[in-house]
Amino acid sequence: MEQLEVLKLLVSKLEEASAHYFITGSIASSYYGIPRFTHDIDVVLTIGKKDVDEIIRLFKHDGYISREGALEALSGSGMFNFIHSKTGLKIDFWVNRGDSFTKSCFHRARKAEVTEGFWAVMASPEDVLLHKIYWSHLMTSERQIRDAQGIVAVQGSRLDVQYIEKWARVMGIEDEIKPLLSGKNLPNLT
Repeated sequence: MEQLEVLKLLVSKLEEASAHYFITGSIASSYYGIPRFTHDIDVVLTIGKKDVDEIIRLFKHDGYISREGALEALSGSGMFNFIHSKTGLKIDFWVNRGDSFTKSCFHRARKAEVTEGFWAVMASPEDVLLHKIYWSHLMTSERQIRDAQGIVAVQGSRLDVQYIEKWARVMGIEDEIKPLLSGKNLPNLT
């Protein structure tokens, strides 16, 4: 329940700022696949230097957020954090770098009803799956693979396989995607 509270706080603050964002990571893979607890919330955010002070203002009374960290994210690291003081949960803000894949993710992101009456902009299941496999490709992670398997198992034929295959080629993760799309090693949901 704490996670949902922090997610609601995040979405309300970003919507107050009219920010262009989408939720991804384990929150999104739990929404589209097999739910699991996570200690952070990943959000991709379109932000410029002129927006940093507004983001800091919105979050500073609810926990720790660093202006210097946000500025560093814009100039190099690509990510900054907010730590919610009441729960200790962390939000990872990933800066929109404007690359082709992120543009595609923003184009495909949609408002989703996370829980009754609460809506948030969520990356598409295909984009979440691609992110999970990409991160596992960079740093081998059984958890990322299980999240991706859960998305395939739950979403099944609703997934846009052509889109996934196209971006897998671009991202260099074709070998990791093929067994997933063929249904090998998927969790049994019955």
